[in-house]
Amino acid sequence: MSKLLKAVEKAKRNIRIEEEQSWIIKGDSHIEPLEPETDSNIAGSGCVAAGGSEKDDSPCSVPPSSFFKDDLVLDELNLAKNRILTRNSSPLFTNNYNLLRTQILQRTKEKGHNVLMVTSAMPGEGKTITSINLAISIARKIDQFALLVDIDMRNPSIHKYLGIEVEHGLTDYLLHDVSIPDLLIKPGVNKLSFLPAGEPLSDPAEVLGASRLQELIVEMKERYPDRYIILDCPDLLNAQDALVLSSYVDGIIFVVEAGKNSREQIQKSMTLLEGRNVVGVVLNKKGKESLDVN
Repeated sequence: MSKLLKAVEKAKRNIRIEEEQSWIIKGDSHIEPLEPETDSNIAGSGCVAAGGSEKDDSPCSVPPSSFFKDDLVLDELNLAKNRILTRNSSPLFTNNYNLLRTQILQRTKEKGHNVLMVTSAMPGEGKTITSINLAISIARKIDQFALLVDIDMRNPSIHKYLGIEVEHGLTDYLLHDVSIPDLLIKPGVNKLSFLPAGEPLSDPAEVLGASRLQELIVEMKERYPDRYIILDCPDLLNAQDALVLSSYVDGIIFVVEAGKNSREQIQKSMTLLEGRNVVGVVLNKKGKESLDVN
């Protein structure tokens, strides 16, 4: 019996180690990795490198110390001012986003649809706040991880809502071959990682349509099936960026601010999204802590 108990404890320990060593993109808790317990037959086992390539001749590397130093402690008062979920948010506000999370998971999880874009007809309807809070809510769920990506390259704003400064981001990966792990930020929310947009681009349509971005989205989707990738995208009616991105994702969340859009704007947006998988339409009620999802 003692041998069995030891085997169980060893298995648990190695599962924990495996989770901690997935720090590259997955966004695990900020714990210094343990040295794995290895048998002679697995001592030289390989791992997946940051770029997705298999390294058969070396064990998984320990995260650099900068990974832990770069973790952030966000200003909760500033987050609350910007209507971002915090530990002290009102139960009503928190429950609204938890309900949104539940509805989205119910409509996507069994299908393996874990790459979702959030967009709107026009700017200023709450798509970025919805993206951030949905990602936070998903990351708070016991068995889920979230990667929040600012892909609004004309007007990136997630970092502003979080109250942080960023110098680099997705544009550096697409244009300058900077590796994704060097661009990720862990914004102080367990199991959540953030990929900023980087330097704004005046005309990002060509970059967004490049195969390099498509391949990255596929890699992010397939690497961890228990992670949702939430893309904060541009609005639909001012540029073609969101329409280009809509062909890469599993589903679309369309945000509408109550009383702001004309019927024609909403109809035009729905026409543009025809044939795409619209997971839900979020009615963002101005001045109220509530959301409606259809």
